[in-house]
Amino acid sequence: MERFSLVEKVNSYQTKPDPTSAPENVLVSGSQNILINERGKISTRLGYSLLGAANAAFTPVKSSFTWQTSSGTEIVLRGYDDELEIYTSTLAAWTRLKDGLSSVTFQFTTWWSTTEGIDLLVFVDGTDDLYEWSGGIAVLASATVNTITKTGTGSWAASRFLTAGTRKAVINGTEYTYTGGETTTTLTGVTPDPSAEAVSSNVFQAIRTNTNTPAADFLSSSVRVLNNQLWVFSNTSRLVYVSKDTDHTSYAFSSPRIPGEGALLKLDNVPKALAIQNKDMYISAGRDDWYKSEYEQLNVNNILTETLKAEKLKTTTGMAAQSQDLTLEAGDFIAFIDHNNVLRLLGKIENVEESAIRAFSNPIKPDFEAASFANGHLIWDKNRIYISDPANDKIYILEMREDADGTIRRFWQPPQILPMRRLGIIGGNLHGYSNASPETYKLFDGLNDNGNQFKAVAKFAYRSYGRRDLLKELDEWLTEGYVSANAEITLRLDYDFEGSTQSLEIIIKGSSENILFQPAIGGALGTEPIGTGRIGAPSENIASQNPKFRSINEFPAQDFFEIQPTYESDIIDAVWEILASGGNVKLSENIPASLKS
Repeated sequence: MERFSLVEKVNSYQTKPDPTSAPENVLVSGSQNILINERGKISTRLGYSLLGAANAAFTPVKSSFTWQTSSGTEIVLRGYDDELEIYTSTLAAWTRLKDGLSSVTFQFTTWWSTTEGIDLLVFVDGTDDLYEWSGGIAVLASATVNTITKTGTGSWAASRFLTAGTRKAVINGTEYTYTGGETTTTLTGVTPDPSAEAVSSNVFQAIRTNTNTPAADFLSSSVRVLNNQLWVFSNTSRLVYVSKDTDHTSYAFSSPRIPGEGALLKLDNVPKALAIQNKDMYISAGRDDWYKSEYEQLNVNNILTETLKAEKLKTTTGMAAQSQDLTLEAGDFIAFIDHNNVLRLLGKIENVEESAIRAFSNPIKPDFEAASFANGHLIWDKNRIYISDPANDKIYILEMREDADGTIRRFWQPPQILPMRRLGIIGGNLHGYSNASPETYKLFDGLNDNGNQFKAVAKFAYRSYGRRDLLKELDEWLTEGYVSANAEITLRLDYDFEGSTQSLEIIIKGSSENILFQPAIGGALGTEPIGTGRIGAPSENIASQNPKFRSINEFPAQDFFEIQPTYESDIIDAVWEILASGGNVKLSENIPASLKS
């Protein structure tokens, strides 16, 4: 009875170890568009599908934000060229909010307005203006010379239109100031005359611009909110402004400072990123520095006062975050790409009081050293950190998975070839924003990349079967898994390093009935379209909905020290999963005498 030496569970993707010394159950450099699923098996990833209309313009999406409003609605924003567009389930299309913009490198956050009773979207674009938007969206029912009436029975205020200060509504690109009627369905005191606007047009709250905020010539680069205070920094200044908790446009403070007032911090380097962990604001600056906010309350002459300062953490060369977009709040940690192209996590280590900064990209260090994270983006979704490398059309994935005993295991997935610059969660699903055009895609959806095929490669580490010094041989190789009817999987065996002894290939076809094991009833499972309905998530085992296959392929006996198996496909809509693979390996009777000198 023949015995096959099988690899039945894949541990991770690693490129730092030499591929001839790495564990036999890891994937190595050359692997792509493969995911290690929850069962420890490898399978082809799902594709991506277009959200909204196609756009052939060569202008990438430079900023994006998914806003879960206090009203329970989701508004998605994206900036490209000179446009700021929004998308909602009601609009069901990317719709212009504002154009003619000089910069679209927005950074967004939300701030609670007690006056309006809603959260406001606050954002900056590298100028000395601070923008705010209420998220007001309605549909025009009718208009007179000085009124605008919306459809439906809800009031304008219920649709998130502002009720205080200078208020403007936008219809088809024209701004109209209004002075009343927000608690009804009809705005009053409208100027100029809106009566010519077409019924059923979209009506938006106009973006409000706060000039010279927080200060004239302070070119704001990013914003973040902690305790309803807006923190603002510039990439051209060492100052960090903190607003009042009652007014995001006011940065004034008393001496001594009162809790809730504004503040001004001065760092030793120019800030690069803001991130919140627990109750503290962390600031990354220059190439090396991280700071932590320190509040201390004091009683001065029976008046409660508060100091706010930035305490510098212990770091080393290049340990600061590269940018705000490459910084992410992920559970109990802050994840970021530093200036050494290392993914680091900042957080408290068990039994240690102070925060520590640890590296997590070492297992794929060569990949990160070759990556260009300029204009890249980090996002957290379903226990995964996704990192985009737009210049190389790659997405890296660090997965955190809890084992049966409660142990958290962190491992890298193989890189995904996806031409995305930014990432976002829309409708609970991961989406990508193109690095080449103003398009947005739902990721891991369907079986192809927006109608195009993609190449999936699973390249295993070399297998020396515990004896690197002895020759081995095999004449059969077993592969077990699941496969769609249209799939053709190329199995390549490289005998010794990079096939220096020989390289052999054979094709495993999903249409070969002699290798398939499927139910005797129910019809042709392998021909059913999948991935568009109840699947749709990368963690699910999509391939197992196809027939199971077991294939034993014969090869000419050939002596080798080590052998490397690779599985790959490049056919549209192909799906496959490998459950186990290996050869009927035995020691060769030959002695490698030629190696002796």
